[in-house]
Amino acid sequence: MNKSLLAASAALLALIPAQQVLAQDAAPFDDVVTELEPVYVTTPLRRPSTITQSTSTVTVIDEEDIAKSAAPDLPSLLRKYPGVNITTNGGQGAQASVTLRGASASQTLVLVDGMRVASATAGSAYLSNIPLSAIERVEIAEGAHSAQWGADAIGGVINIITRDGSACANGAAICTTVETGVTWPWGGFGTIATRGITDNGVDFNLGLSLIGTEGYDFTTPANSVHEAGRDGFLQGSLNYSIGKDFTWGRLYSEGFYARSNPHFDSAPYADWVTGDTVYGANQSIQTNSAFKLGAEVDHSDDWSSVFEIYSAFDYQKNFRDGHPEADTHYDTNRFGLSASTTKEVFTGGALNTFTLGGEAYRETVDSSVDYTETSRNVGAFYGQYGLEYEALTLNAGLRYDADEQFGGALTYNAGVGYELVPGLTARASFSTGFNAPTFNDLYWAYDGSYMGNPDLDAETSKNWEAGINWDSGNGTVIDLVYYENHIDDMIAYVSAPPSYIGTMENIDKAKISGVRAVWSQALMDDRLGLDFGFEYRLPENETSDQYIANQNRLKLTAAASWQATEALNLNADIEYVGSRWTNTASFNPQLGDYTLVNVSALYDIDQAARVKFAVENLFDEDYETAYGYNAPGTTVTLSYQRTF
Repeated sequence: MNKSLLAASAALLALIPAQQVLAQDAAPFDDVVTELEPVYVTTPLRRPSTITQSTSTVTVIDEEDIAKSAAPDLPSLLRKYPGVNITTNGGQGAQASVTLRGASASQTLVLVDGMRVASATAGSAYLSNIPLSAIERVEIAEGAHSAQWGADAIGGVINIITRDGSACANGAAICTTVETGVTWPWGGFGTIATRGITDNGVDFNLGLSLIGTEGYDFTTPANSVHEAGRDGFLQGSLNYSIGKDFTWGRLYSEGFYARSNPHFDSAPYADWVTGDTVYGANQSIQTNSAFKLGAEVDHSDDWSSVFEIYSAFDYQKNFRDGHPEADTHYDTNRFGLSASTTKEVFTGGALNTFTLGGEAYRETVDSSVDYTETSRNVGAFYGQYGLEYEALTLNAGLRYDADEQFGGALTYNAGVGYELVPGLTARASFSTGFNAPTFNDLYWAYDGSYMGNPDLDAETSKNWEAGINWDSGNGTVIDLVYYENHIDDMIAYVSAPPSYIGTMENIDKAKISGVRAVWSQALMDDRLGLDFGFEYRLPENETSDQYIANQNRLKLTAAASWQATEALNLNADIEYVGSRWTNTASFNPQLGDYTLVNVSALYDIDQAARVKFAVENLFDEDYETAYGYNAPGTTVTLSYQRTF
């Protein structure tokens, strides 16, 4: 199909993201329109609330959305949603960066079950090592949320919630689901998961997954690290949850572990002084994990407390076969604990919700590279207040973080929502955020050309947004928002005379403004769901007076999900992304616009078995999200799933 035709189709359809949180799932074949229960989220306010009560922009990707998607991995799934920008250095298994609202990857907080999982050295999470088979839902809260979560939540928070031990869909107390499939480019996968509730009330889930693909050549010849040949990927993972309810509350534990062997390009080069050939690593062993143990204590019907301890690590070992001199490793460990208490008070017909909490964590680094410091401690306490009175909703919060390196950071948020008429709600919010410098920024020991700067301050931000949401109650949902995010003391690389030794300094300012709209429509007694998305943003570096590199400015999406028969579900989506600048230097070209078409079909053989056929990038669009790196071409998946 002609590229310009696809772009035009997307522009006409997508006035507004595919599979948005408010879209409704297809209903069974009957004459009754299903009335959906409110969707509850925990990420925006760090306590359960509906999406409209959060007074900020929230998207939820649920288990059914994941099942219907043609995406083979988490980065491919996330990129289809509003506000989200994904930059990948290749295909499956490659390093992928996720950003929200034009912020950088280190300014976007990624959590797994509420636990920080980003590398303390690089500042970003290894998304490719979080398999889709382990995910129950994803909550995306846009805008600054440091008043709830602390550092790194300038652009927003992505909370990846793993599968729990809830009851089986087939009505059995305990069930096991097995799925196996093949992909092209040639690869395959297999998963097995057992979940349920035992006779003594213990709910549990245990999942295992193995994924492998031969991949393709990730880099273009224009890339200085280009090596001809396929870049493959092999990953094994485990996820679990276990819990039990008691008269006093609940005791639980959950976590995931993933280990993979991604390949990448790193062409040998001649040392400019000695002329010797230098070989760099071209594959790695990447290990990611996060585990927590928690207890929820119900003091009364309207008062509860939560206590948790957790451990998360990000280990990366880089190497090249036959060249031990290329070996490097970067290992991050993070240990933390948190406690919070929430009390509800009804007064004069109003519901007042008070939350007080605190947390502390320690980050340590073990690396083949020297760091002048290899650990730091962070402690914080926070308070949140919520008011619900008739058509009015108010949220406000304050948090103080004490970081052993740069001192303290005080952040706050305030939001208001008002239901103007039934179904039509206006909202506005203001929030501040901060981003802690990474160990690479702060503590990298002098290596002849670069050294860290221990005097760096945290990056800070002020974010405001105003929006309106319309839920007709009969299948139409529209959400429109305008936002601005002002970022100060952005950390930037500098290399100045006379030494030209590189380091990091707080020098930049940015303003990111944008408008985002989504429209979801359910038709034919909920058998047909349509979703449209539009986002236009201006990510401007005010110091250099240029666009921020590698950030989307225009994004249009459209999606359809049709329950054709009781057994057959058909899905398609279109994504158009406008051109982007690669960096602020004029010698690098723009990345061109692109249009992707993805399709999937799910067929229920019976109540226990399902076949899925999916094609991502149906028309084999040739595009790049990062300069010099080929994005995936057509990817085909055929899988079979059965529950026992």
